[in-house]
Amino acid sequence: MKALGPLLAIFTATSAGTGLTLALWRRSGLILGAELFGYSWLLGAGLVSLLVALAGTVLSGTALLGVVTAATIPSGIYGIRLWRAKAVRIELGWAGAPGWEKWLCALALVPIGYLGWAVFRDAIMWDGLFIWEAKARHAFLSGGSLPASYFSDASRVRYHPSYPLYLPFTELWVYLWTGDCDQTAVKAVFPMFYAAAIALLWSSVWRLGGRPWMAALASLLPLFVPLMADHGLGLVQGYADLILGAVYLGGVSALLAWRVKGLKAGWPVAMACAGILPWIKQEGLFLLASLVILTAFMDWSGRSGDFRSRAGGFCRSMLLFIAPGAFIAVGWRIALRMLHVQEANTFHPFTPENLLAGLPRLGTIFHLMVAQFAQLKYWSLLWFTVPVALLTLAWQRRSEALWLGVALLVPLAFDIVPYLFTTLDLVFHMTTSLDRLYLQISLVGVLALGVALRGKGESN
Repeated sequence: MKALGPLLAIFTATSAGTGLTLALWRRSGLILGAELFGYSWLLGAGLVSLLVALAGTVLSGTALLGVVTAATIPSGIYGIRLWRAKAVRIELGWAGAPGWEKWLCALALVPIGYLGWAVFRDAIMWDGLFIWEAKARHAFLSGGSLPASYFSDASRVRYHPSYPLYLPFTELWVYLWTGDCDQTAVKAVFPMFYAAAIALLWSSVWRLGGRPWMAALASLLPLFVPLMADHGLGLVQGYADLILGAVYLGGVSALLAWRVKGLKAGWPVAMACAGILPWIKQEGLFLLASLVILTAFMDWSGRSGDFRSRAGGFCRSMLLFIAPGAFIAVGWRIALRMLHVQEANTFHPFTPENLLAGLPRLGTIFHLMVAQFAQLKYWSLLWFTVPVALLTLAWQRRSEALWLGVALLVPLAFDIVPYLFTTLDLVFHMTTSLDRLYLQISLVGVLALGVALRGKGESN
C-alpha cells in the first residue's frame, strides 16, 4: 500500500477533476487531451483538498479517506459517461499534422522529465517544508485535520498558519493513502503540477497559434528559465508559487479560448480556476482580482445592444464569475477568525493613513521591480522577450496582445500594494519575495511568446 499510495492519491484526485472538467466543457466542442489532463489535475487537487478540509472536521483516518474517495470516483465515472455519450469530444490535437511535427510534440515531455528527476534529487526545503509540508504532516498525525490549537499557537506564527490549504491538503491526501508521512512519496505530486502547467501551455498555444510545432517549442521554454526549472527555491523544493501560476495560466488560457476562439466552455473553466486561486496562497486573491478584471474587459467588449441590457447581463455574469472565489476566500477568513489564528505582524493595517505613509516608497519599489526583471540568473531572457512578443501581437493586430498585456500588468500593479504596507525592511522584503511573485505570472509570459510565433498572415 505504501508503494501504491501516491499513485492512488493521484488517480483519485485526477478522477475528481476529470468529471468536473468535462462537466464544465459539456457540449462546447473539442477538448485537447493535454488540456483535459492539465485542468483535471489542477481542479481535482483543489476539489480533493477542499473535501478533505470539510470532511476532516467530522471524520478522521480511514473514514475520512473512504468518504473523500467515494466522492472522487463517481466524478470520474460521470466524465467517462459524458465522453461515451459524445457530449464532449477529446482529441490529441495533431490530426493532419506531418510526421515531423507530431514527433516534435515529444519535446513537451523533456521539461517534465527533467523536473521529475530534479524533484527526487533535492529535498523539500524552507517554505516547502516549514509552511506547506508541515501542515500536511501535522494534519496526518492529528487524524486528517489541523486541530484548533495549531492555529492559535503563538509559537507557530513564523510558519504562517493562516496560509490556505490547497497544497498541504493535497500532500495530506498522499499521506492518507500511503499511511505514513513519507516525504519521498509526497514528492510525486510536484511533477504532476509541472506536467499540468506544461500541458496547459501546450494546448493554449495550439489553440491560439494553430500549429503543434509552436506549442511544442513554447512548452520547452520553461526549461531554459532558471527559476521555472530547478535553479533557486521553487516547485522542486515544495514551494507553491509555480502551482499558483499554473492555475492562473489555466484561467487566462480558458478566457482567451472563450473570447478569441468563441469556445463557450472557456468561461466556466476560467471561473473554476479563479475559484481555487485564493485556496492556494494569499497572493491568489490578487490573481483572482486580475482574472475578474480581465473577464470584465472581455465580457463588456463582447456585448452588443443598448446600455441597460448590456449592463444587466454584464453584472449577472460577473457576479457568477466572482462567486466561487469569493465564497472560498471569505469562508477561509471566517474559519481563521473562529479558530483565533495567530498571524505575524508583517503588514500595517490597510488604512488610508498607512497608504499615504507608504507612498514615498514607490520610487524604491519601482526600482527593485525593474531590477528583478533583469536578473538573468533567475529569468534568463524571459522578461526581455515578453514585451517584444506583445508588440509583435499588437503589430499583427491580434486581440491577444491586449488580453495578455492585461493578464501580466494587472498582477504586477497589485504586487505593489503589500510593499506599501510592509512592516519589514522594504529592500529585504522585496529581494526575498519579488522573484516568487514574478514566478506566478511567468507561465503567462511564456504563453505570450508561444502565441507570437504565428505569423501575421497565418490562419489557425
